[in-house]
Amino acid sequence: MNMTHAQRLILSNQYEIMMKLDPERSSYYKRCQTIVKRGYELQMQELELEFGQISEETCLEVIDTMEMHHAMMVSYENMCQADQDDLSVERLKFIGYCRRDERELADYCCFLLDVDKRFPTLKICCKDMNSEVALRDKYQRMLAVWKECPRQYKLSLQELRNILNA
Repeated sequence: MNMTHAQRLILSNQYEIMMKLDPERSSYYKRCQTIVKRGYELQMQELELEFGQISEETCLEVIDTMEMHHAMMVSYENMCQADQDDLSVERLKFIGYCRRDERELADYCCFLLDVDKRFPTLKICCKDMNSEVALRDKYQRMLAVWKECPRQYKLSLQELRNILNA
C-alpha cells in the first residue's frame, strides 16, 4: 500500500477516532494505527487485504444469481399444487456463498440484502446465509441454463429441474 505521509496521517487519525467510537475493538485499531504511523510495509499489506475489490462483471453475476433464485421461487409459487409436490421448495432457496472460500461474494450478497435492501422476496438475511461449500461454479452453471429459458419468470417444472441439476 503506497501512501503519502499526509495519507498516513489521515488514516492514523481515523484509527484514533475508531478507537474511541468502538472501544471493544480499540486494541485492533491501535495496532492498525501503529502499522500506518510507522509505515511497516509488511503489515500494511495485511491491512490492504481488508479492502476487497469485486469487478463489475462479478457483481452482475452475483445479482443475476440472486435474481435467478427469485425467478425460481416466483415460478414455483405460480405452479399447480401437483407440480409443487414433485419438487422440494428447499432446493430452490438461495443459501449464499461459502464464507471461507468465497468471502467477497458472500459480503457482496450481504450488502445487497442488508444495505441496499434488494431481493426481499428471497426471505434471507445475511447472518443466515453461509454455504458450507463453494457454490460459485454451480451457480454459474445454473445461470447458463436459466438464461436459455424463454420465460425466465414462468419456468416449468422441467426447466426448474434442469436449472437445479446443472
